Amino acid sequence: MFVKPTAGRTVRDPVKSTLLPEEGTEVPESTFWNRRLRDGDVVKTDAAQQTKAASKVTDTTTDSDKTTATTDTGSAR
Repeated sequence: MFVKPTAGRTVRDPVKSTLLPEEGTEVPESTFWNRRLRDGDVVKTDAAQQTKAASKVTDTTTDSDKTTATTDTGSAR
């Protein structure tokens, strides 16, 4: 199941010993995570919904940013 922490809360993953990322992550359905859901520490979300939101992030570079500098000194032989 895909869960993310409720706003203002931090939850430690018991297997990885790391904090659950704010954007959420896939976790196994277990007593621990079901208890976190029941207590309101995390919310269950649709993983597809999270993927869709991540794909909306667009490349903000412009064509002028993509130009490369040349080392040509202008002398041709």
